[in-house]
Amino acid sequence: MVQVGQAQKTQLTALRKELRRLQKQLQAIHKKTGYEDLAHGVLALEIAEHTVEETLEHTGLGGEIKHKSNPKAYRQAKQWLSAVKNLQKQGNKFLNSHPSEDLETALKAFAIAAGSLDEVAEHYE
Repeated sequence: MVQVGQAQKTQLTALRKELRRLQKQLQAIHKKTGYEDLAHGVLALEIAEHTVEETLEHTGLGGEIKHKSNPKAYRQAKQWLSAVKNLQKQGNKFLNSHPSEDLETALKAFAIAAGSLDEVAEHYE
């Protein structure tokens, strides 16, 4: 992994602030219109902000949670990961015969969930 320099840390911090600003703006429009896809956009920005925070954490700017072995939690996280991967597989099959932008969005969310659950399992391994 390449070390992040001070210039990149400054850029990431500014980006995190911008993502928060955009979230608030999009949330305000969502509240006024009630259009559900805007809520998906807010969630996407929350996820983007989280990835920036994680990067800053791993560069020493935040407190990282220590890993602690817990076999029961590890098994549970692996079960959830398996369930998400199964849903992804079924969703992709369905998408091949029934095109749907909403299903494509759901599958993107499953991809993010799978990555996150894999990291959760890693914390308890």
